[in-house]
Amino acid sequence: MEERTIKSAIISTDDALRSLLQKVVATDEIGIKVGLEVIVPFPEINDSHLEQLRQLAPDLIFLDIADDPIMGLKFAQFLIEGAPNRRIIGLGDPLTPDLLLQAMQAGVSEYLPKPVTEEKVQDAIDRIARKFGHRVEERRREPGKLLAFFSPKGGAGSTCVATNTAISLHQLTRGKVLLVDLDLELGETALLLGVEPRFSFVDLVRNFHRVDAGLLASYIERHDSGVELLSAPFHPAKAETVTGDQIRQILHFVKQHYDWVVVDTSKSFTPPTLATFEQADNVFLVTNVDLPSLRNITRCLPLLERMGQVKGDDWLQIVVNRYQPSDPITLKEIEKTLGIPVYWTLSNDYESVMNSINSGKPVVLSDKSAFARDMRAFVMDVTGSAPKRDSRSSLIQNLKPLKKFFGRSQSEAKGEAT
Repeated sequence: MEERTIKSAIISTDDALRSLLQKVVATDEIGIKVGLEVIVPFPEINDSHLEQLRQLAPDLIFLDIADDPIMGLKFAQFLIEGAPNRRIIGLGDPLTPDLLLQAMQAGVSEYLPKPVTEEKVQDAIDRIARKFGHRVEERRREPGKLLAFFSPKGGAGSTCVATNTAISLHQLTRGKVLLVDLDLELGETALLLGVEPRFSFVDLVRNFHRVDAGLLASYIERHDSGVELLSAPFHPAKAETVTGDQIRQILHFVKQHYDWVVVDTSKSFTPPTLATFEQADNVFLVTNVDLPSLRNITRCLPLLERMGQVKGDDWLQIVVNRYQPSDPITLKEIEKTLGIPVYWTLSNDYESVMNSINSGKPVVLSDKSAFARDMRAFVMDVTGSAPKRDSRSSLIQNLKPLKKFFGRSQSEAKGEAT
C-alpha cells in the first residue's frame, strides 16, 4: 500500500520559525508537503484564510501560539472540530501546567517550546507520521554521556561545579546539554542559574508513563546559556515518592535525547544517588582540602570503587575544589590518603564564585575568574578536547591557540607554582 503525502499548513507570524519548518519539511523523506502559510495574527484570520484551510484540508498544522496562547488554543480546538484525524503541532513559549493541560484537551498532538530546533521538529513529525500509518525508521543516535557530581559533605561546592560544567560543555561542544538536579530535597541548581522552573523532576516522574521527546521538552527549563535544566522540586516533601527504578528509567531516557547529561546528586547514598551512579559514564567526587571532607571521602570510596570495578578504571575521579598551593595538606598527601590520584583542582576563587551564586549568573559566563579558567580546562579534558597530558611543556604549547576559550591553562598555573 502506497503511503500518501501528508498535507500540512503553517500558521505563524515568526519568519525564522517558518523558515526552519520549511527547511525540515523540504529535507524530510516521509512525504510531507506544506500547502499553505498563514502569516497573520489570530485576530486577523478571516473567512478567506479559513476557506484556504478548508480547501487544502491539511492533515497536519504547525500552529504558532506565541502571540496569544489562550486564543491560540481555542483556535486549535476549532481546527480539530470536524477533522478528528487532523494533527496539530503547537509551538510557542513554555506553557504553564494549566495551559499545557488545556493544549492536550484542545487536541494538540505535540507542543514544542521555543526556541525549537530542527531535530525536535523532525522528531515530532516522525511521531505524527507514524500515527498516519507511515513507516518511519528510528533516527538512531549514540546515547549521550552522563556525568555525575557527588560530595559526601555539604559545602564542598559540588552543585557549583556541576552547574558550571554543564555550561562549559555547551560552550565548548555546542551539543545538547541537560543539567539534572537530583538533590531532590534541597537542590539549588535553579538558584545558581537564576531561574524559577515551572516543573521539576518529580513532575516528570509522575507523567513518565506517557512521556516522549515532545512532552519531555515541556518539563525542561531552558537557560540563556543554552543549557537545559530539569530541576529539583521546591518542596522537599515531593521527593519522598521517587524511587531508584524511576531514576534509572528517566536517566536512560534522557541520555537518548542529549549529548551530555550532567547530574548533581544529593550528599548521601540515597536510592536516587545510587541509581545515578549506575547510569553514569563518570562520577566526579568533589572535595575540599580539609580533614572532615577527606574523612568522608575515604568512608565513601570502598562502595564507589566496587562500582568502579564494573565501570572501568577512569569511571571515578577526584576533583579538589577551592584548592590553593599554600594549603597545609598537599595534593600528594591527599592522594596517599585516598589511594587514588587527584584528577583535577579548581582554584579557590571564593569572591567570584559567591558573587556568581548570589547574582544567579554562573561564573564560567565570565572570562576573568581563575575558577572559570580552571572549569573550562577541566571540561576540555573531560571531553577529550585538550591534548593528552604526556608532558607539561608540550601541553602548554598545544593549548596556546585555545586561550581565547578558557584563558590560562591549569597546567600553566601548576607550572608557575612549581
